[in-house]
Amino acid sequence: MLHFPVPAQDVLPHAPPMLCINALVAASRTTAEAVAHLHSGHILLDGGAVTEAGFIELAAQTAGAMKGYWEKTAGRPIGDGYLAAVGNFTVFGKARLGETLNISIELLTELSDIRLIEAHIRQAPCGRGDDAAGSLLASGKLKLFVPELGPKHEKQDIF
Repeated sequence: MLHFPVPAQDVLPHAPPMLCINALVAASRTTAEAVAHLHSGHILLDGGAVTEAGFIELAAQTAGAMKGYWEKTAGRPIGDGYLAAVGNFTVFGKARLGETLNISIELLTELSDIRLIEAHIRQAPCGRGDDAAGSLLASGKLKLFVPELGPKHEKQDIF
């Protein structure tokens, strides 16, 4: 049984340096939350700040971690998933070296092997009276291609 927070390497098929989130901190069948600590050498940092495309990768890895969590919980191997499209993704602010980010996703629609998620990436509050949710840095929608597992591509309720 997995207990939150779940280390990202336990629910994602990624390895450093491509492992961009640190932990999955919550998951339901339609939502998930993860954290990412922006350390020196983090692959998504350029000039000390997360690239715009980096925010998209953080959202995609959070979706992958949610999927991996449910696969492992069901006793199945972690399957593949691919970013298929990005829509209405807006970056509102910068995330810098040393900060922690909170990434939340919601599954909006699933049709066959396609999943549509909405993501919100926030700066973790630093305890100085900031908004409890932290400053919104980026949000948008991602389409993911999630091929079903199994020799006959049986429908599996994992995501």
